[in-house]
Amino acid sequence: MGYRNKALIPAGKGALLDQLLDRLRPQIGPVALSIRRDCETAYGRDLTQLQDRHTGAGPLSGVLAALEWAQDLGETAVLTVPVDTAFVPNDLVRRLKAPPSCAMSRGRLHPLVALWPVSSLPLLDEYLSAGVASGDHRQLAVWSFARRIDMTPIAFDDEGPDPFFNVNTPDDLLALTTLIEA
Repeated sequence: MGYRNKALIPAGKGALLDQLLDRLRPQIGPVALSIRRDCETAYGRDLTQLQDRHTGAGPLSGVLAALEWAQDLGETAVLTVPVDTAFVPNDLVRRLKAPPSCAMSRGRLHPLVALWPVSSLPLLDEYLSAGVASGDHRQLAVWSFARRIDMTPIAFDDEGPDPFFNVNTPDDLLALTTLIEA
């Protein structure tokens, strides 16, 4: 999708972000949106925005920001879900059960659809800082850190479209639109 802001891509009666929020809000408490440091949009929604501390560090930097935010709120866990994952199950949080756990569907792991323990914050901060300093991109991979904290995959092999289908290409967007309208 190039450098398009996926959160604002039209999908159904709103944007991808709206599709996701409609499914998540009944399952969770406070909601925040992790954004890149160079992104200043408020998305026109009343959401807390968390900026990445490490430029170019990828999604783990967003997980770090979310864990810091949750710690400030006195929470014990954080649910992360990519904004372009519009079909997350209505019982996602219940099925993930206890952190650290992540979704798996059709034999594929989804380490960003995950329940992260806030107690992993110091380890992630150290891990990410070392990865950024060394330039070792393998150390910036989400699954690499997830393995380190013994994240448990939870199978979501429900009938129908993949609940963790995400939008990476124009064809994916067309498929998503077709599924939403069906």
